[in-house]
Amino acid sequence: MKGILKHTLTTAALAALLASPLAQATNGYFKIGAGAKNRGMGGAGIAYGQDPMAAAINPASIAEVGDSVTAGVEIFKPKRKGQVDASGLAIPDLGGAGPRQGTNASEKSRSSAFFIPSFGITKSWGSNFTLGLSVAANGGMNTRYGDADAGNGNIYTDAFAPVIGDTATATFQPGPSGFAGLLTLPPPNGFGVPVGVVDGQLPSLYLNPNNTPALGVNLAQVLISPTIAWKITPNHTIGFGPVIGYQTFRAYGLGLFQGFSSDPGKVTNNGNDDAWGIGAQIGYEGRIGMFSFGLMGRSKIYMDEFDDYAGLFAEKGDFDIPAMFGGGIAIHFTPDLTVAADISRILYGGVNSISNKGPTANEFFGAFVGALTGDPSQISNPLGTNDGWGFGWDDVWVYKIGVNYAYSPAWTFRAGFNYAEVPYSDDQALFNVLAPAVVEKHATVGFTYMVNPSTDFSMTYMYAFRNDVDTTYTGTGQFTGFSFGAKNNMYQNAIEAALSWNF
Repeated sequence: MKGILKHTLTTAALAALLASPLAQATNGYFKIGAGAKNRGMGGAGIAYGQDPMAAAINPASIAEVGDSVTAGVEIFKPKRKGQVDASGLAIPDLGGAGPRQGTNASEKSRSSAFFIPSFGITKSWGSNFTLGLSVAANGGMNTRYGDADAGNGNIYTDAFAPVIGDTATATFQPGPSGFAGLLTLPPPNGFGVPVGVVDGQLPSLYLNPNNTPALGVNLAQVLISPTIAWKITPNHTIGFGPVIGYQTFRAYGLGLFQGFSSDPGKVTNNGNDDAWGIGAQIGYEGRIGMFSFGLMGRSKIYMDEFDDYAGLFAEKGDFDIPAMFGGGIAIHFTPDLTVAADISRILYGGVNSISNKGPTANEFFGAFVGALTGDPSQISNPLGTNDGWGFGWDDVWVYKIGVNYAYSPAWTFRAGFNYAEVPYSDDQALFNVLAPAVVEKHATVGFTYMVNPSTDFSMTYMYAFRNDVDTTYTGTGQFTGFSFGAKNNMYQNAIEAALSWNF
């Protein structure tokens, strides 16, 4: 047992490290399931554990798995496209420098393939207890727009920079232009901001080295779940255990937004930052005749802050992993045919860095005024503060259904469907260019082949159907006549393979 435990902990640590370069978005940014067998059924498994990865779904369900080890890898290929259309931002000629207008910037994300490992083990302990451990990627979000070598692809800079403009002191043009010039004109045509004030802020926008041609973020999360299941009666089991979270994050190309932050030096281009945290989960599984029932709940996982990005995420870099709960039923029509269905709730609204709303049109324009004038009072919700702008994600319900059919002693086939609404409304599309979690419908198919009586090989394919979110932000009041649009688009393919061994 000591040898198994040592090997397990080593594998867990290795899997956590391997998870760092992956990222994805399915049910929000959570994976639809854990392991090839569970994902083959669309992630339905709260009442139907099939292998040691069940510890990541319902800790009680490992009691039915037996002594087993499983390891797998997924090749995940999301196809994402972001667009910001700032052509509705136009400033006429203010004095010889010519008119300025924003552009319509659209890019496909260049990061398109991720390798996602998973590992689980279960071991009986006496007649009523089962110990388990799973290491599973929880999910994440990743985008990489543009090519630094080609000098293009920063959607935000490409869209908004052309209309920022200059003051009348610029040596390479005959007069003021864009928003910068408009700010320095006397009322009623402008805002009367001293030229020297705006000149002092322009270098942070034009010459900021963090306005890199490439734009993107990478968030990856892995959950390590040591679990114990106690069979109270032959047909009723409870399970519980801590959940250890590990996550890593980086952002680059967000220099245009450093002026919107309470801590501008900790917004972007600070490399990888990681964090560890702790939570807990509990579950129940029971069986009555041909029916199995399951319940599970997982607390929020309280994570260390991303100190290097304390000026980007709310609450000075806090990025906890949301709580979730759910229930499921499995109907065992015959020993060879099982249909399972789950419903669960992911509480994205409990994490400010995810749930805080992004800016309205007027708030966004006001932030640019604040950045150009050095007046933070113009920025309604500075990045990095408790109420700092975020992605505007809400809690979501997730629905899963799947079928498992043992065609023969050697072959088992599976199919499933998974649905969850987009976690944010259309008016949150601007910041979600970085995290376009817009897919809602997922279809899966898979199989298991028994290599020998103690070893099986499983594969699953998932397709997440294309979806998009598209909105137009329209200014009012002093910003009447200005508008811009944002659009998020994505679909996904994934294939996963796993090998299980019963010992």
